[in-house]
Amino acid sequence: MEGSEFLIAALAIITGTGLAGYIFMNIFKLIRSWIGGSSEVPEEEFNRLARAFMEHKKETQRRIQNLEAIITEDGSDESFEHEESPTQIEAPKKSIEFDDSENVSEESESGGNKNNLRNMLRE
Repeated sequence: MEGSEFLIAALAIITGTGLAGYIFMNIFKLIRSWIGGSSEVPEEEFNRLARAFMEHKKETQRRIQNLEAIITEDGSDESFEHEESPTQIEAPKKSIEFDDSENVSEESESGGNKNNLRNMLRE
């Protein structure tokens, strides 16, 4: 290799390295601005969101305190024992009761919509 060829090759390597570095640096800046730019919120909007969040938090705490007060008032008046109350629903029966066939024949003679249902059940 002669001196001029060596100089041209060195200049090409330095220029290519500089150009590649410049391109990578711009790509890095672009990615950094894209990541940082999407999460930035203007200060005025941030303050408005912060106030709305604080109001929501206070309102939620107030509601929870009201519910706790209602629960403690209800809990002090009634006992939470497992006694049966009149409003409690009865447990379903374990056995099924069938009518006698004599009763069915007597009802079928009297006629009506009840008999049609019983006939359908028999078949």
